[in-house]
Amino acid sequence: MRIGMDFGTTNSGIAVYDGKRMNVLKLDPETITSNVMRSVIYLTKDHEVHIGQQAIRLYNEQNINRERRFVNKVVGRVSMVFAEIGEIATDVHITVDELEPGRLLRSLKSALATPYTSTMIYGKEYSLEAMIALYLRAARERAEELVGDSIHDVVLGRPVHFVSAETDADDQRAESRLRQAAKLAGFSQVSFEFEPVAAARHYAQSVSKAQNILVYDFGGGTLDLTVMHVEPNKTPDILSIGGVGIAGDRFDQRIVENALLPHFGSTVTWGDKKLPVPRNLVEQVTAWEGLAQLATPETRGFLQRMQADCSAPARLFALESLIFNFYGFALFETVEGSKRRLSTNNFDEIRFTGVDIDLWHLITRTQFEQYAMTEWRLIREAINDTVKRSGLTPERIDAVVRTGGSSSIPFGLEMLTELFGEGKLVVEDLFTGVTAGLAIRAWEQ
Repeated sequence: MRIGMDFGTTNSGIAVYDGKRMNVLKLDPETITSNVMRSVIYLTKDHEVHIGQQAIRLYNEQNINRERRFVNKVVGRVSMVFAEIGEIATDVHITVDELEPGRLLRSLKSALATPYTSTMIYGKEYSLEAMIALYLRAARERAEELVGDSIHDVVLGRPVHFVSAETDADDQRAESRLRQAAKLAGFSQVSFEFEPVAAARHYAQSVSKAQNILVYDFGGGTLDLTVMHVEPNKTPDILSIGGVGIAGDRFDQRIVENALLPHFGSTVTWGDKKLPVPRNLVEQVTAWEGLAQLATPETRGFLQRMQADCSAPARLFALESLIFNFYGFALFETVEGSKRRLSTNNFDEIRFTGVDIDLWHLITRTQFEQYAMTEWRLIREAINDTVKRSGLTPERIDAVVRTGGSSSIPFGLEMLTELFGEGKLVVEDLFTGVTAGLAIRAWEQ
């Protein structure tokens, strides 16, 4: 059996199409009301793999407020040769938390175009491709249970430009790595379709006449733009493609950076010289994965020295708790929820509590828009450039088809209306439109 799969930065989906009926699978048994599954892996110390909402639940249950025990561990041996005294060998030690029960892996797709190669997890080296394969294999096996058949072939979606890709060669390398991951996951035949083209394939099934469309595919990791000519019962004709490595994850970081860092000590001074808290401490809060690197005895000792003589000890207590009680992911989940609510509300309360943390922050939609203004300027430039390269003018675009969770952000909708005119915005299924289009492509092959 051949499927269409949208492996996204934040969410993923699988669909099967037989030429008449579209079946978008409910992959996640813990979120049966949704047709998407979070693109998250929880890898335990015994190398057990959990994905989706189960991964998030287990990570929080097993890690938040847990005990730590740091030990020195030998990870290798280095030899050095000196002209007069010969070879000297010494062990290489690292400090590890021997009570760590598991590790949460997310946004793996965003690393495909980077130089990142592999990491050592609980004594086993995992390449990026192998880590992604863990998720793809588990998702494939769940899909097989749901359809009652073996799945060997897949059409995978890919962004126009992967996150961090600066050249076409970067994008090709990222696609090649994703193909290798799919092969490791047990897929025999792997092909690709641009995600906005997939969304257009699905949209084209509903049109009754020829149209020029712009697909505005705004997800968790990238914004993809494609200008296409679509007609009933015909394959879309691509006129131009574009995009930027900006999407929902970046907006979450901007909220944390601009609204929440003061709650964790960014404005605190300490000591006789009224020194600021080192930037490497507070800036790690904007990327929760980096907090784990700070969870060392040295960091805790330094934080406690600052707490003893600073302008706001409670904020440094909060920073210490955020780092050492594993609240980073939960904080970002809270911020992401607030961001979603700002799409329908003019303001929202960011409320987060924990040991030594009692955070309440009122954020308005206008503030959120200002935090991300640099990103919105880049997005506007990318839209104008993509339309220009299509040979069309904005007036000749008949519909703007939006898909992806971030495509509901009001500032983006206002910008699209300004550029293309009233009444042209069309809502494709925000979370499964791409998945359905990939299934159509899989059926056509």
